[in-house]
Amino acid sequence: MKLPPNLVPRRLRGFTAGTLVVAVAGALVGTVFGLGAMGQAPAVFDGSAWLWSRPVGEVSRLNGDSGTVDLRQPLVDSRGHRIRVTQDDNFLLLHDLDTGRVTSVDLSRMGFSGSLAVDPGNDVTIVLSGEHATVVDRTRGLIRSLDPATLQVRGEPLQLPAPLVGGAYDTNGALWLGLPGQGTVVAVTGSGGDLAITRTVPVAEPGHDLAVSVLDKGVLAVDRSGDAMVAVSGKETKRMKSPVKLAAAVMPDRTVGDLAVVTVPPDRTAVTIEDVDEGGPVGKVALPAGAQTAVPFAGRIYVPDEKASLVRVYDKGGKELKPVSVPRSTGTLELLVREQHLFINAVDAPTAVVVDPEGETSVVDKYGPGAAVPDPTRSPTAPPSKPATTTGPPKPPSPSKTTTRPRPAPTENRPDPEQPGAPGVPVPVTVLAGDGQVRVTWGRAATRGGAAVERYVVTWNGGRVEVPGDQLSTLVTGLTNGTEYRFRVVARNGYGSSAPALSEPVTPVGAAPARPGAPTATVTAGRVAVAWEAVPDAGSYVVTPLRDGQAGDNPPQTVTGLSTEFEGLAPGVPYTFTVVARAAAGGGASEPSPPSNEVVPFTRPGRPTNVAARQTDANSYTVTWGPAQANGQPVSAYVVRAGAVTREVAGDARTTTITGDGSLTQVTVAAVNSAGEGAAATVDVERLPSITVTINDVLVGDDDVIVLFRVNNPSGDTPSCTVTVGSRSATGCGGRVEVDGLTPQTPYTVTVTAEAGGQTGRDTQQVTTRQLGKAGNIHCHDNPANADPDFCAGGVPIFDSPGWNPSAAVDHNADGYEIFAVCRAYGDTVDARPYGGKQSGHWIFKAGGHWVPEAFVYLHNGVTIEQIAEC
Repeated sequence: MKLPPNLVPRRLRGFTAGTLVVAVAGALVGTVFGLGAMGQAPAVFDGSAWLWSRPVGEVSRLNGDSGTVDLRQPLVDSRGHRIRVTQDDNFLLLHDLDTGRVTSVDLSRMGFSGSLAVDPGNDVTIVLSGEHATVVDRTRGLIRSLDPATLQVRGEPLQLPAPLVGGAYDTNGALWLGLPGQGTVVAVTGSGGDLAITRTVPVAEPGHDLAVSVLDKGVLAVDRSGDAMVAVSGKETKRMKSPVKLAAAVMPDRTVGDLAVVTVPPDRTAVTIEDVDEGGPVGKVALPAGAQTAVPFAGRIYVPDEKASLVRVYDKGGKELKPVSVPRSTGTLELLVREQHLFINAVDAPTAVVVDPEGETSVVDKYGPGAAVPDPTRSPTAPPSKPATTTGPPKPPSPSKTTTRPRPAPTENRPDPEQPGAPGVPVPVTVLAGDGQVRVTWGRAATRGGAAVERYVVTWNGGRVEVPGDQLSTLVTGLTNGTEYRFRVVARNGYGSSAPALSEPVTPVGAAPARPGAPTATVTAGRVAVAWEAVPDAGSYVVTPLRDGQAGDNPPQTVTGLSTEFEGLAPGVPYTFTVVARAAAGGGASEPSPPSNEVVPFTRPGRPTNVAARQTDANSYTVTWGPAQANGQPVSAYVVRAGAVTREVAGDARTTTITGDGSLTQVTVAAVNSAGEGAAATVDVERLPSITVTINDVLVGDDDVIVLFRVNNPSGDTPSCTVTVGSRSATGCGGRVEVDGLTPQTPYTVTVTAEAGGQTGRDTQQVTTRQLGKAGNIHCHDNPANADPDFCAGGVPIFDSPGWNPSAAVDHNADGYEIFAVCRAYGDTVDARPYGGKQSGHWIFKAGGHWVPEAFVYLHNGVTIEQIAEC
């Protein structure tokens, strides 16, 4: 039986659909919690989510139940980095995708408790399930269990055939992954760090491209090489067929509820599976161009449309409902399903929207009332007269829901990310016990705007010590052997205090193992392996990377074996490593070993900078770029991909020319070194300016038309123009083209097409040819007595308009020339009596075009000028 959303037990809550990405750098969240002594943490509300605001460099905790921000804080060195946030009710994991640093926040103690470095060049995701955290390196196929508090590796890693896709826990604690090389999905479970595959289900042919989304109790896999969809739930496997091909299909990493949605961008379609555990029914929803990954929530489908600054909403049958407007949104929209709410975050704007299970929406200003922020009116060079003190947490907002939201905070009260402020968090904190003492070491705190750390404050069970800002460790003595201690380190400068960095528990003992010998370090692409010999009576080892002989910039690792690997070390920088042996149960620690041999880590290059692609003619494109960060090994080549074209150029090249079919829209450029190909930079092609055509007028005869048009050609290339009327056509770009051979009294489509520089412009107009006109003849006879005795010998002039100006004549019709009168109009009065004609102000527009004075025309069969239709 399915429970309604409001009755889902709390133990089933807290999973996400998709992953929220925020931007944090250095020590990450900085003083986000604004805490004083331990134990003053504000309440962690169910239904809350952390949201990022890029323009002001601020993170806000949004309470979904009340629709208000209850904590708000500027971040140290936060601009420009991408952080993937994984959260449950106990821990917050912040994965810096640019540096590879992962930091853990213990929400029960409201402090930063662990740090880990992973290879930023790999596709890595961190997932949470209760007391278990798992790092999944999808590029390498490597899975490792972590302590979510300390982020120390637990147990042996599990190696699967790479690459992997997906990676999220279901409510039964199974981690589901897709293995495209084998055409299977697998469930991984384990406790205490011992991971194992407990189920394998074939879902596609080996080698087919897969996408997966983890369900509440299972997984949905789609075969992007075909149209097959497979739902695995419990012991059941349901196979379904998509109504469209699934090439490039995407899904959120996690699907909450019975409704699953597969977005197929090339088809502008969302494939729906209403009861995914039961295998359907399957339907489809038409999406607008530019729609991003659809997210199901509470029986409805939410589709971000960033260009329109809204989220489109559909019911399960495909009917479009009222969209969710995101006021002031200017860029990325991120959707997060958490704690019975859908959070819509405008990363580049001050706005977020909360959607409840009934579809009711509440717009929230993320810059509204909450925790205090630094005052930007304060002088950036003069600290306050005394150190800032930390107050308790802000008063929680009322839990009653309201649709009236706080007005935006005044601009002058928002933090200036370039102005000095409180330091970042000094994570990680490492503790090594001795006889009645503990050596406490911490990371270097990030600073904003050059406001250096003045001191570090270290506190523990009833004790406190202050350490100068240029020191990253202290020896705490006078402790009691056999007593467990926890340490807390806060960085302070003249503008305030960081959030606390917390240590793991440590127990001083009288005995310590012997000092280990120097370890051996071996470098390979993206990682450094460190090995050492066993020390008697050692229960674990702490391995610390050193730069210039100093610790603190990279997190150490605690392992029980005799080797470990470090990822995410700064490429191109020399490192050595030391090993400390610890007695069992976190007891006494040896002196650090002599340093290892020096190694220089390297990894794949960074993204090329300033990439641009410009169309230069119909089938050619010029691509330019700036150098990529070498990351420890020289860049040997750049790979440029444009549609079906792949070109490799030398490492010192900064431009290349691509020949395509004229329809190229995007280009990617990636750098290559001995570690492999780095992340690619993708840009849209700057197309040649469009050529445009405007039909100004069409002069219609009975068997021809004259088309008057204008061509706007910004490319500068010589255009070619074709005027088509039915099956007849003529060429010319002069702005006036005649097409004849038409049938009288017949409707035609007039089309003018102009081409230049690979661009095409077109305009059309509907016309109907006239009835066959009244016949007549030109009548003109010279008289020697006339002022111009040879006037008629040259023919009667005809014009583009009904006005007499012989110098502007476009042609001449000789005496006796037969015309067909299409219509008439008044113009200049012409006296043709000296040439055997008459005096008249009428002009005749004749078939074939042009105007002739009626004074020179004799109409047949007694027809008078009044019997001809007016033009």
